[in-house]
Amino acid sequence: MIKKLKNKICSGESGSVYRGMLTLLIGAGLARIVGLVSIPILTRLYSPDDYGVLAVYTSIVAILVPFLTFRYVTAIPLPKTDAMAFNLFVLCAKLIVFWTAIITIALAVFGKTILSWFSMEELASYWWLIAIGVFGTASYELFSMWATRKKSYKIIAKTQFSQSLLGNMVKIGLGLFSVKTLGLIVGQVIAQSGGIGGYLKGILKDFKDLAPALKNKKQKLLAGYYKDFPRYRLPSQLLMTLSIQAPVLMMATLYDKEVTGQLSLAMMALSLPVGLVGGAMARAYYGEIAALGKNNIGKITKLTMSVQKKMFFVGIPLSITVFFLSEMFFVVAFGDEWRVAGSFASILAPFVLFQFTSSPLMEVVNILGKQIVYFVLHGLRVFGFLGVYVYLYANQISDKGFVVVVSLYLSAFYFFASMLVLTMLLKERKRFFINADKLS
Repeated sequence: MIKKLKNKICSGESGSVYRGMLTLLIGAGLARIVGLVSIPILTRLYSPDDYGVLAVYTSIVAILVPFLTFRYVTAIPLPKTDAMAFNLFVLCAKLIVFWTAIITIALAVFGKTILSWFSMEELASYWWLIAIGVFGTASYELFSMWATRKKSYKIIAKTQFSQSLLGNMVKIGLGLFSVKTLGLIVGQVIAQSGGIGGYLKGILKDFKDLAPALKNKKQKLLAGYYKDFPRYRLPSQLLMTLSIQAPVLMMATLYDKEVTGQLSLAMMALSLPVGLVGGAMARAYYGEIAALGKNNIGKITKLTMSVQKKMFFVGIPLSITVFFLSEMFFVVAFGDEWRVAGSFASILAPFVLFQFTSSPLMEVVNILGKQIVYFVLHGLRVFGFLGVYVYLYANQISDKGFVVVVSLYLSAFYFFASMLVLTMLLKERKRFFINADKLS
């Protein structure tokens, strides 16, 4: 039966995508298993307060990372030749070094003031870990995008597993020695940036072969050619990241560290299955449609529709399970101290479905060359969150009511975003065939 299901999923227009995805799932699946197994241990070593501090740390790193490459890193799979793509890779590497230095200086001077806004003064003494985390995360993304271009899914899978294993081992080890909040943060740094060595071993030959092609002039030309990425993708990525981290940051400003930690665990636990399948699917899908190119818009449309149907096929039972069993699962797995996190996870189930199914679709915008769509979508999302925040602040809603409002808002947003991208794709397909008929 499992073999028949595998053959069904890997058939048709989306077959190559799913074969790539299944390769990623081997490593990513093991990584998620390590994460799942470690959570019950970590929740008994660290308190909700510790997780609250970790949540703010993770949010700050996620918000800063897009600045380091101006999102040129996202364009690495797109150039027709590896030589041009490698010049783009080096351009991104230079930007990472430069902006890491700027962020380090800014944190050293203003870090304590910024962290006090979120009642996280104890994180101020670890400001240097924020700088390391930002550099490591951006560097890992850079190498992973090169691997995506080369469709080196096995290397990506291996690094994902090594990140999870080593990061969680560090968290557990430091927790056993009562190195509380610091233990979580150091483990998180490793979990986000570890595995770069694995990429170097796999793609060092590519870099040696392409090194003679490096030219500053080419890098400047590429920066101009892909100017829409910093112009539209960077601000939209920042808006997207800010909106993703908004629930935790809003919770930190409206409530206390303990409740923030409960929400953080709920969202982290939910991200494991969603990130496992959704993230692998999006990466494999992007690799395939980037290889097809915009001139094969008909094939891209068929592939996209097939992928979307199968995402719902997987996502609906997953969300139903989350809705009915989360609270019981959290109590059994993590202890009664985390019951609130379980109830939060149950409330977030509808949002999980629409986030999961929309994750590959967003890559279509790169192929269509309409980076402004990212900006508009995420601008609307952040604007909506500001409205939600004002409503919650003015009405003094309970923490559970906060999660209900956030879940409803995010479900509506992801549904709207999916419909918008699908409509754009269908219009582009129609326009392409009309123009082809005129030329013939």
